[in-house]
Amino acid sequence: MHPLYNVIANLFLLVAIPYLFARSLFDKNRRKEFLQRLGCFPDLSEKRPVWIHAASVGEVLASRSLIKKIKTAFPHDPLLLTTMTRTGQETARKQIPEADVIVFFPLDHPLILRHVMKRVEPRLLLIAETELWPNLLHASGKRGIPIVLFNGRISDRSIRRYLRLKFFFRSYLASISLFLMQTEQDQARIIAIGAPPEKTRVMGNIKYDQTPPDFAGDVAAEMAKTLGLRGDESVFIAGSTRPGEEEILLPLFKELREEIPHLLLLLAPRHLDRLEEVEKILRRETLYWVRRTSLLALENVSSRHSQNLPNIILLDTMGELVKLYSLAKLVFVGGSLVPLGGQNPLEPLFFKKCVLFGPHMSNFAEIARFLTEAQGAVQVKDPEDLRAQIKRLLQDDQARREIGERGYEVLQKHRGATERIFQEIQPYLQGDWSNGRRE
Repeated sequence: MHPLYNVIANLFLLVAIPYLFARSLFDKNRRKEFLQRLGCFPDLSEKRPVWIHAASVGEVLASRSLIKKIKTAFPHDPLLLTTMTRTGQETARKQIPEADVIVFFPLDHPLILRHVMKRVEPRLLLIAETELWPNLLHASGKRGIPIVLFNGRISDRSIRRYLRLKFFFRSYLASISLFLMQTEQDQARIIAIGAPPEKTRVMGNIKYDQTPPDFAGDVAAEMAKTLGLRGDESVFIAGSTRPGEEEILLPLFKELREEIPHLLLLLAPRHLDRLEEVEKILRRETLYWVRRTSLLALENVSSRHSQNLPNIILLDTMGELVKLYSLAKLVFVGGSLVPLGGQNPLEPLFFKKCVLFGPHMSNFAEIARFLTEAQGAVQVKDPEDLRAQIKRLLQDDQARREIGERGYEVLQKHRGATERIFQEIQPYLQGDWSNGRRE
């Protein structure tokens, strides 16, 4: 099947290269991305780095604790970090100072990957979650490079696709040295796809080990000042919202604001390229909003106190959402009112905030289950239930505080996956991996 896959890869390349080239003509950053997608990596072959691939923002943030641990234990070993998305790239550059080189992941084409392997010569490839790129695995396997899949998961949606293509993926999975999966269900699923059972382990979810960026001083006071808040607002944060959710949340917010006049919504779309789409919905709902960057541009944000405060602040910056959670009375985690699998509900728990999410949490099913079973978060059935729960919790300080405390306890209870994963990969980092190497 590998030759057939590469026929498809060739056809994709014929479409992708003109598209990427056209985007790069008038944008220096796009030009650099275009070259990296074609495998123009720095020459690291003599340094033989550890290559970590984390596709997007979630994987980058989840990998942070492991990358820190590797760099602490092996400070002289260079680390190469690749991402698929531009937001993942921006997050990596801000949040992962331990990475020596950060570039975009190349197109999965045999010629490109062959060139990349010659330029990089990694001594270990670490892949976050389930980025199973056939030519990457094939090229690494041929060169005897150990591959470890860490924090592995197979979602409800993707398992059906993988099982249909089991005959295709089995040979590529043979190139992987270790499958370090989040749960027993993930372990069973990767084995069903074709992973050798003796190479699989259950490690837990590294996302519990995420820590907020190093904060200095009173984070909430600092954030409130930059937003120009007076202190009497009830801040409701809708984080990482996805298409279809703003149409639900904004009319609901309008209703709630009639009953709770000081209610302020901080709306944070998951992808910033949707900002104009979200603003159209805001205009349609005749809501008064301001972009976060507009506030940052003001010389004196407190001057807004003499004006009418906006009902909504639209977050259009990268990397601030975690800090802003410190201001919230209540947090809704998006991607969950629509069938998109949800987003990570753990970050607000750094600040012991009361978290709500919708019925669609398949991408974080175990985390959602642990939180709801411990009554450390509220899972709503539908928009009407969300409205009722928001109203109830904004009016009940004690209930809101207790839910946040229990959620924080769940976060603390399940920490430790980073250490377990590190112990499994340490022999590869030390170079003692001859038994796991494919000859």
